[in-house]
Amino acid sequence: KHVTGVQTCALPISPMPRAWIDAEQIPLWPNGTPAGGYTARAVPADWPDIMVRNIDTPMLRVFRPEKSNGRALLSIPGGAYTFVSILNEGVDVARAMTARGYTVFVLTYRLPDEGWAKREDVPLQDAQRAIRVIRANAGRYGFDPAKVAAVGFSAGGHLGATLATGFAEPVHAPRDATDALDARPAAMALIYPVISVTAPVTHGESAMRLLGNAPTAELIAKRSPAQHVTAQTPPVF
Repeated sequence: KHVTGVQTCALPISPMPRAWIDAEQIPLWPNGTPAGGYTARAVPADWPDIMVRNIDTPMLRVFRPEKSNGRALLSIPGGAYTFVSILNEGVDVARAMTARGYTVFVLTYRLPDEGWAKREDVPLQDAQRAIRVIRANAGRYGFDPAKVAAVGFSAGGHLGATLATGFAEPVHAPRDATDALDARPAAMALIYPVISVTAPVTHGESAMRLLGNAPTAELIAKRSPAQHVTAQTPPVF
């Protein structure tokens, strides 16, 4: 819209999709997250519901196919580590991939700039745990636990790339049998991803939200997954 000759942009008011509301939910950490310090942020009155913020309880939403192909997919939406975009990179992905027989799990992960201690590790804690929880539920949903792939978009692509290279990184103390499962995805797709927090190639807001305003060179290198590809990194599109 135009106001007094100046062009401005209003956020679209998008309701929460019914498929998202109705989906089964699995909490990643039923006994509480590994990191404390969460602080809710003020959300503007016109903030779209589909851009999820203030995530103190990370979840998997489950979308089941009519007939399973024996495989599962973890979808990691983006949002510049400022929100989680659950429609285009969550519900829409689930719709497309369940039609192909995949059991799809959409992750709402903790946002590092919401007060968490060890902010740079918090999203990876959730992504590792998500793969493990999916594998722990393979029998329940009827897929092969060895055939769990993942896809990440934008900042979710950064988290996917961090998972692909840091699936074995010890970012929290093990707390149950699920944490003993392998967090390595069978394959990873990275869609318009952030794969480095090194200037000038990074996405500024994503890097700032993840690492803060004055990260050390060591921390920047640690969370630039393009620098950490090894023979153990899963196949990546």
